Amino acid sequence: MAKPLLEYYQEVLSKISFADQAVFRKEMRKAFRRLVPEERQVLKQWFRSSCVCKTEDRAAPREVPLRA
Repeated sequence: MAKPLLEYYQEVLSKISFADQAVFRKEMRKAFRRLVPEERQVLKQWFRSSCVCKTEDRAAPREVPLRA
């Protein structure tokens, strides 16, 4: 039996989430074009609640202690 499209996109997006932001955005847009409105809402909720969108390690520079 084929995997539902929503599950497929969740799997793909979770695998590429930290690899390349441009590819991630492209795949997210593709998912939104192919999913029905109800599935889009589920994907949005999944994206917001999962660790996919939490990239504070990459976004925030690490603090470097000052030397006295």
